[in-house]
Amino acid sequence: MLWGMKTLLWIALSLGGVFWPQVPVQAAVTDRISLPDGFRIEYYARGLPDARSMALGDRGTLFVGTRRAGRVYALTDLDGDGRPDRRLVLAEGLEMPNGIAFLGGTLLVAENHRILAFDQIESRLQQPPAPRVVARLPSRKAHGWRYLAVGPDRQLYVSIGAPCNVCDEPGFGVIRRIDPVTGEAVTGS
Repeated sequence: MLWGMKTLLWIALSLGGVFWPQVPVQAAVTDRISLPDGFRIEYYARGLPDARSMALGDRGTLFVGTRRAGRVYALTDLDGDGRPDRRLVLAEGLEMPNGIAFLGGTLLVAENHRILAFDQIESRLQQPPAPRVVARLPSRKAHGWRYLAVGPDRQLYVSIGAPCNVCDEPGFGVIRRIDPVTGEAVTGS
């Protein structure tokens, strides 16, 4: 059920300005999405330019990465009404911070050329810490936005897209498994 709620939240954010910015919500949602009885879809937040990937923190903070805007946002629902009361820009001026993941109190952000970590971020939202670099990544622009996930093994999984449409370059067109503590690539199982 948790995965389903995240998916619906992602759809709501995506519809809120990325895919159909000029289409009223009624037409965009009800004409294209069929939900089971007892479910509904609505906006959680609007006005997040180029929102792409999300991660939910342990305390309920929704972190949103962008691809072109170069920002990472934090949305918090302080009064528990299901709507964000506070929207903060945690970082800006980043290079395609598309991939977002959350692990053990740390927000992880995958830029084109590196993975950043914001330690204990939910207790420091008003004054985010300077990020530490977890890992360096190849920085080719074509297909260079990264997706990031934490696996059941608590390792990071990051996409390394091919730098062209039809090519076979070593080290590209792969998903890398990275140790979130050392930043080293993990091989084997």
